[in-house]
This record gives sequence, structure tokens and C-alpha cells, in this order.
Amino acid sequence: MDKKFMDIAIEISKNSTFPYGAIIVKNNKIIGRSDSNTIVSKSEISHAELVAIEDAMEHLGGHLSAEGGKGTTIYSSCEPCAMCMGAILYTGVERMVYGATIEDSKECVNEILIKAEDIANSCTNRKIEIVKEFEREKAIEVLNEWKARLL
Repeated sequence: MDKKFMDIAIEISKNSTFPYGAIIVKNNKIIGRSDSNTIVSKSEISHAELVAIEDAMEHLGGHLSAEGGKGTTIYSSCEPCAMCMGAILYTGVERMVYGATIEDSKECVNEILIKAEDIANSCTNRKIEIVKEFEREKAIEVLNEWKARLL
């Protein structure tokens, strides 16, 4: 199932203003997604992961934390930035799968290069399983296509 859901997150990243996409899955159903309404369309902090979290909370009719976060996985086309990783941990998402690394993204938008795993490891009250660099080459291709359009 990881491939199916990561492919959706990467497809979202292809169609977004900036090359990032995220979805949140619970019980093999998408409950939150970022689609094209991400990064700076609302504000500089409207990142794909945060938009997907907000969408999931609306879908669940409340918070993700506590029971709502149980059994949830976030699929992100790129390793989340420090701000997004904090939100992911705060909401209690239990599992994260990401494609491109934060270093792969540094020439696009990401300027704060703190590893998501380092943030997760420093959080003592929330644990998350992290699957790194899943479908990385597909996600990097989207980043490179976006960079090429800027030249």
C-alpha cells in the first residue's frame, strides 16, 4: 500500500505551485490531502504536510491527536521541514513515509535543513515510525522538473 499512497503524494506534488505533496491515510483511506492549495497560496507556512493535517482534522471533525492519530500514516513527497515535523509529532501521526530528502529539496524552497528523524528522536513523549527515501527517485524528478521551469 505504501507505493500506492506515495504515488498519490508525488502526483499531488507535480500539480502544486511548489513541488510538494502530502496525504494522510487511516484504515487504508485518505482522510487528508494537500492538493494544489499549498505553500504560500495562503501563507508562507501553508506547507503540504500542514494542509493535509488540517484537511484530516476537518474530515475527522476534530483533532488528530489522541485517538484520531492512532493508525494514521502521512505520506510526503519530501522529508518534512522542522515546522511540519513538529506538527506531525504534535498531532500524534504514528507513521511517516517520505520520498526526497530535505537535502534534495534545498535548492527548491527548503532552507532549514534539519533532519526529520533528528527532530523525532529528540521528542520523548511521541514516537513515530519513519520510512525514509521511499520512491525517492520519483520525488527527486518532480523537484528537478520544478527547478528546470525556473531557469
